[in-house]
Order: sequence, then C-alpha cells, then structure tokens
Amino acid sequence: MSKNYDIAIVGGGNAGLNLAKRLTQSNAPNKIIVIEPIAAINKQANWCSWHNEESLKKNSSSIKGIWDKWRIIDQNNVIEHSSLHYKYACIDAAKYLSEIENFLIARDVEILRDKVQLISAKDNKKEIICESTTINATHVYDSRPPEIKENSLKQHFYGIEIELESGVKNHESVTLMDFRADQRSGLHFIYALPFNDSRIFVESTVISENIKPKSWYKKMIIQWLENQNLTYKTIISEENGVISQVLQDNRHAKIHQIGSRGGATRLASGYAFHNINNQIKLLSENIDANNYNVPDVMSNFLINMDLIFNRVLINNPSLSVDLFIKMAKSLSGDQFSEFMLNKANFKIWCKVIMRMPKTPFLKESIKIFLD
Repeated sequence: MSKNYDIAIVGGGNAGLNLAKRLTQSNAPNKIIVIEPIAAINKQANWCSWHNEESLKKNSSSIKGIWDKWRIIDQNNVIEHSSLHYKYACIDAAKYLSEIENFLIARDVEILRDKVQLISAKDNKKEIICESTTINATHVYDSRPPEIKENSLKQHFYGIEIELESGVKNHESVTLMDFRADQRSGLHFIYALPFNDSRIFVESTVISENIKPKSWYKKMIIQWLENQNLTYKTIISEENGVISQVLQDNRHAKIHQIGSRGGATRLASGYAFHNINNQIKLLSENIDANNYNVPDVMSNFLINMDLIFNRVLINNPSLSVDLFIKMAKSLSGDQFSEFMLNKANFKIWCKVIMRMPKTPFLKESIKIFLD
C-alpha cells in the first residue's frame, strides 16, 4: 500500500537534507519524507570551499581543516593567495550531514532507507517506486547526482587521506592545483590538504571526457608524494567521484531537480557547496509563499562564460594549464575567492577576460552563439 506526502525529497545529500531542515524550521503544514538508502554517517567525503567568518562559525562543528593560504603551481610558477575576508575550509561531509539528519529525526521527519527505481507523474501527484515500497507525493524534489553521460566533459578524481612517516613542510597552505603531473589523459592536477604536519589528503583530479581506472590515480598520487619527499605509512580513508561539467537543462522536467542535478554546480570548477545552500534557501522561501518552483542560482552570463571556458579546454588542450595560471596571476586573494564563489563583480571579470587568449575564446563564443 502506498503512502501519501505533500513533499517527497529523493536523495539525502546537502540539497535534500537541507531542504527538509528548512521546511521543518518554517513550520509549514507539509508532510515530508526523505528517501535515501545510505545513512549520513557513512557518506565520507571532504567538501571544501572558501568561507567568510559567518560561514565558518555556522559550520564550525563539522569543519576538519581551515587554511589562510592556497597555491596554484606549474613547472614555472608558484602562485600563492591569501584573503582578508575568506579562508579555505574543509567540511567533513559525514559529520555535517549527520547533524542535519539527527535534527530531522528528532522532529519526526521520516527518512526512508530505500532506493528509488522510478519517478512518474500520475494525475495531480507523483509516484515514486522504491525497491520495497511506493510513495505518492504532491511535489517531488530529486537531489540525486545527475547522470554522467559518456563522451562528455567531466571532472573525475580519486583521493586518499594518509598518515605520513615524514612531516609536511608547509601545512599552512592548501595546494589547489599542482599541474606538475602527467597531462596526457586530460587536464590533470594534484590537490592537497595538509591537516597537520603528519596527516594529509591528496587527490588526483582530471578534467576530460574519459574516466581512468583507480590504479592510475593512485599511481599519480604516489609519484607526487615521492616528488615532495613524503612517505605514507597508513591510509586513513579513500574518496572518489565524478562531477558532470555539462549544463543541466531541467526546463521541461516534470520532477523538480535540486542540488547538482538542478544546476547548482559551477560548470568550470565543480564547486557546489555554497551554490546548493543558496538554492535551497531561496527554494524554501518560495515554498513558504506557495511557489514550488526551483530558483536559478547561476546567471546566464556565468553559465555561458563557463561553457565557453570548458569548450576552450576541450578543443585547446595545450592551453589548459596556462589558462588557470593566467587567471590566478590576474587576481588578488579576495578577488580569486569571490570569482570562485560566483561573487565576481565587473572589474574582476574584466581582469580575468583580459588575461585569456582572445582567438580561441572568440571562436568558442561564436560556436555557442550559433548553437
């Protein structure tokens, strides 16, 4: 026998759980269910981004690392930034999500441990067929990760958090991108978060159309560690994933899409945390006003600029590393943070655009316009 709800949220990640929390806090007369097969405590991941003082305070209980500086490196450059208004922080996803899940459980919000097989529109309601039951809801918000299409641009990665035998020389600075890595399989960089002088998270990240086997990323990480004269003795945890860098077009979707599935991931960088939280804040305000539509959090200008940038990466691989180096050189720490947080003003955009090679960007701009 099926159960009936006002709002069903499919997926218990940042978007799904935060929407349920905000709706619960608003005291709106909605019967809510969250459908998520995996308990939050088992969702081990590092969610990193730039945070101002207010955001650091708000998320303090789940932050596992904060840094004042970050670096972008290639064979000829080491660009180090710091900011007066932002710090780079790492959130423990399992702890962050568990806190929200516990909040919901304490307020009797139902969390169904089941896997969704099909969502369909049926009269004025939506039907959600799960492995063990069927749910009916007036409104459905699908927060599951978007499908990863073959032969499409994607950011794919594998990382390990390790305990070292030898100490990290500089644990006050994050390595955002170290391009001194094998570039034959796409734009490849090493990302490193030194939590202290003996514990570090190192990730091999590639932006390309084809995913590599796990052994390849691990080999790249070991090579990077050796080049830094670092030897690990224990693997504490592993993390891997794929982020679609394709525009999510949900204009004609019958089911509401939120989170990365709803276009909240920055196409050119893969950063999503603040975008998702902003989307959910605006959506919950809409629902309070009896408007169940998902708001846009990315401007058309930003989307088009990211699409152009990604197409330049695909069609001009020899320019890829230089594009990121030039962007980093053109901005101060505050400006770089705001650019990554989608808060860039006209001046910041002008500085970035002026440093980019004009011909390939113009060519891709024309192609997108004609498409």
